[in-house]
Amino acid sequence: MRSMFLKALCLPALLAGGGWAISLYDTAPAIGLPESAAVKYVLSAHVGYNDNINSTHKKTSSLYTGASLNTTYSDFESTTKTHYNATLGATYYLKRAYSTNNRWFSNTSVGGGISHSFSDRCTYSLNASLRYQPEPDYSNGISASRAQGDCFNWSLSNAVTRAIDSRWNWSVNTSYTGNYYTEKTYRYDDRQYIHGGATLSVRTSELVSYSFNLNYRKDLKRSNYGYNSDNFYATLGTNRSLSPYSSMNVSAGVQQKYIHGEKIWSPTLRAGYNRKVAEGFSVNFYASLDNENVNTYRGSVGSYLSDPSWRVGFNGTYTWTPDVSFNFGCSYYISNYSRGEGNLQSYSTYSVSPQVGISFRMTDHLRGNLNYTYSVSDSAGGYGTSRGYKYSRNNISFSTSYTF
Repeated sequence: MRSMFLKALCLPALLAGGGWAISLYDTAPAIGLPESAAVKYVLSAHVGYNDNINSTHKKTSSLYTGASLNTTYSDFESTTKTHYNATLGATYYLKRAYSTNNRWFSNTSVGGGISHSFSDRCTYSLNASLRYQPEPDYSNGISASRAQGDCFNWSLSNAVTRAIDSRWNWSVNTSYTGNYYTEKTYRYDDRQYIHGGATLSVRTSELVSYSFNLNYRKDLKRSNYGYNSDNFYATLGTNRSLSPYSSMNVSAGVQQKYIHGEKIWSPTLRAGYNRKVAEGFSVNFYASLDNENVNTYRGSVGSYLSDPSWRVGFNGTYTWTPDVSFNFGCSYYISNYSRGEGNLQSYSTYSVSPQVGISFRMTDHLRGNLNYTYSVSDSAGGYGTSRGYKYSRNNISFSTSYTF
């Protein structure tokens, strides 16, 4: 039983990564234990239309096409568990994106992880990834993909988990992540994150545990483009995992942000919920609140020192028949910028992106996918309205994939 409890704690971490490196999609533990899979290759080709490739109020539309080759592998049966994935691909736009000289954009990534059980009490996991593509997910949230030049995004995380007895366990984790833009126009938002944390957990039943978490995150901005910040977190959390139908995780507490000689206290929250509603129908929800340090530089005018941001959304899949399935979802982001230097006035900016898609099997190895995403963004007050942040975007694509 103790071994099963360790699996409940460690395997979701192995799949998702550690610390602030994980995506919000993976906040809640996976339902059920992960399954091993042999090496698989997927060759994909896509074509689409984006009516606002720059994500600005002045629209520039373009057709695009591309292709990619992806490979994955996982082994969760042995004492040392491993998994990896790699993608090599590119997308070509018929028109050049704003502030870039490119029509070609990369879709290249490599990642993997390893987890080793030294005993039924102690497990170590290591995860790493490197991506080169337009605006991938922020390390502490989800952003809409934009064709504003390729961006290096990396993550390296590790964690040690040890059981004290059948109910109590502790874990420590560290991570190093970052974004680096290749286009000079956007390098003001280059950033790196160094994170470390410790957790003490107690299992009160077969399915429920509670935890006390202490975390530290160092936000490093590009030299001369804003200020670095130190962030200290103290949170309480509860976790429900490996239920036949649902899993959830909620962690809430306080954050102290120390930036440019100021201390800013803020609430912090991270939550996720997965549920199998019915046979073939599943949904997941996520939410986070964090006082970030993203896009705060405003040139010679100065910088914003505070930007508490909400990132909320849901995703779902429904298998209609063995050959046809649907996917849907929506992401919502709002950031409130305040404590601006000089004449900077407080303002907020938000974006909403609903999406729907259908996937259909043509043969045992060939699938087709049709996806549509609508995005709208706006801002209110002070700096944002003067820059015309409002935009909307329609993006529709069709792709085929061959698995072998």
